[in-house]
Amino acid sequence: LALATVLLCAAPVARAGEIFGGVYQHDANIGIAVCCFERGADIEFGARTGPLSALSRLGDFSLYGLGSVNTAGGVDFAAAGLAWRITLGHGFYFRPAIGGAVQSGSVAKFQETPNRLYLGSRFLFEPEAALGVQLSPRWGVEASYVHLSHGEIAGRQNPGLDDLGLRLAYRFGG
Repeated sequence: LALATVLLCAAPVARAGEIFGGVYQHDANIGIAVCCFERGADIEFGARTGPLSALSRLGDFSLYGLGSVNTAGGVDFAAAGLAWRITLGHGFYFRPAIGGAVQSGSVAKFQETPNRLYLGSRFLFEPEAALGVQLSPRWGVEASYVHLSHGEIAGRQNPGLDDLGLRLAYRFGG
């Protein structure tokens, strides 16, 4: 998983518009996915490119890569995808994103033990959403939600994983 994280983050870091890191509640109970198999916090680090000029007519899009490690030995994951920054005014913004992830947990098709999360597939969709505020030209803070799921493409075993957390973002340049 460490190698996958490095590879997924390498391209965005090479053209990084910003880097970010944060702490998340792992396997959070928000009522969307089956939850609460695993405990601990997730430590997440990643990078986003600057705005993609090829998509500038459609909005402020960037590529991202991230890695997430669970502090209690639960599912770790790495993800990469496309994020869209929507300015709300007064320094606030909304950032939806969609990507793909690879996870370190079991791919068993059934729940073998009650304290482990079995996501049913090594490769998962990774939608996320963040509400952020730009504190200065370089620093921002985001409250974010990250979801992992295969959408029942890989079978009926699809409990999903929801993470809720805060991350600090550092923007290069202006």
